[in-house]
Amino acid sequence: MHEEWRGIIQKKKDGAEIVNYNDESFPVYLYQGWLLPDVTWSRVAHWHDELEIVTVTCGEIGYNVNGDNISLHEGDTLIVNSRQLHFSIPVNEYKDKYNLCIIDPILLCGCFSIADRYVRPIVDNKSLPYILIDAGSDEGKAMYRESYAMMGCMNDNFAINAQFFNMWKIVIEYCKKEHALDEKNEADPALLSIRKMLNYSRANFDKAITLDDISGAGGVSRTYCNQLFHKYTSRSPMDNLMRYRAERAAEYLEHSTFSMAEIARKTGFTGASYMSEIFKRYYNVSPREYRKNASSPEKANAE
Repeated sequence: MHEEWRGIIQKKKDGAEIVNYNDESFPVYLYQGWLLPDVTWSRVAHWHDELEIVTVTCGEIGYNVNGDNISLHEGDTLIVNSRQLHFSIPVNEYKDKYNLCIIDPILLCGCFSIADRYVRPIVDNKSLPYILIDAGSDEGKAMYRESYAMMGCMNDNFAINAQFFNMWKIVIEYCKKEHALDEKNEADPALLSIRKMLNYSRANFDKAITLDDISGAGGVSRTYCNQLFHKYTSRSPMDNLMRYRAERAAEYLEHSTFSMAEIARKTGFTGASYMSEIFKRYYNVSPREYRKNASSPEKANAE
């Protein structure tokens, strides 16, 4: 099974994540295993065009979607809708397992009539940022079975596409019972603002940006900017920025020979000592120790 992704999240111009597909020519990412605390998406708010389908197979997993904290237990399935801000929250390290499918809904749209009748009423419905299907429901039991069937389709793109239709049929039936699919809603202005501010922070992390700059990118006040970041990311705007800078510094430490001063300059820190202070906050080791550990023979052999 494909190892869960641990790199820096790559972005499109609008800030949406570029998903690391198993097969770069086919818009699907499948993973089966533990929700590990150091994977790319853990506690890092992001969004993408694809649907994210999560079925818990052991233990308990947390998710945050557009500021809503969701507790998922064994057998539950969560479908995070297209372009919704979300992140996963590990609960019990190396004990919680799940089946994860990130998949482009375009695979369901073989013709306009199918897309208009069976796909867009859900994917384009602003009142459905996510769909939670309880393990005890008939649909929940069916999704649990189908999620395992999907994992069994790895490396068979035709089978994956066919299986997606099976799962989507269950989603449609569940939504008909539980949700109003004909609702027409405008995009949430708060969600648009936080996306703009996150995108601005990540696009300008290497510059000397301030809270005023970040709030200005979202067209909101400093106070409301703080409120939105805490709601959607569980962090302050500057904490979010510093964490991202530390992540980019970690990439340079692993994959370059730049000096500490050069890395600090490239990642927006005012100097190597300040970078070290912030880096320790998130990684519990100094940048030099991190680089040494990343290049150790034991790590190379383990990989």
